[in-house]
Amino acid sequence: MNLHEPLLYAPSEGSTAVLLALRDPATGALAFPRTAYGIGATGTPADAAEEMELSGRGKVLVCITVHQPLSPGMVTPLLVARLQLDEGIVLDGVVEGIAEPRPGTPVQAVLVPEERGGTTALACRFRICAA
Repeated sequence: MNLHEPLLYAPSEGSTAVLLALRDPATGALAFPRTAYGIGATGTPADAAEEMELSGRGKVLVCITVHQPLSPGMVTPLLVARLQLDEGIVLDGVVEGIAEPRPGTPVQAVLVPEERGGTTALACRFRICAA
């Protein structure tokens, strides 16, 4: 099955996903997602950066429930969380379920089938996991 956003994530073991990032070889600074602009924090161009995969493991910093669709076809309610990955990157992601997880709750990126515009492909979501 195809990925909805193949430039952002890739399959890993089982149903888990890895996130596609860049790493500055001189400083270790990370950038997600990978872009043609490279690593903004250090000014490292993309061709001088190393491509790497982030584990997709992290923890919830804060979570909200979206009740009103913000785009056509959006299914609500939807949990949107600010997450801190184990590698230190902070990003926003969609958490599976309908109950808002508490700050500190561990999560893992997973791939789940999702229909968009009549096409089903794998989307990246964050699943609550055991600590």
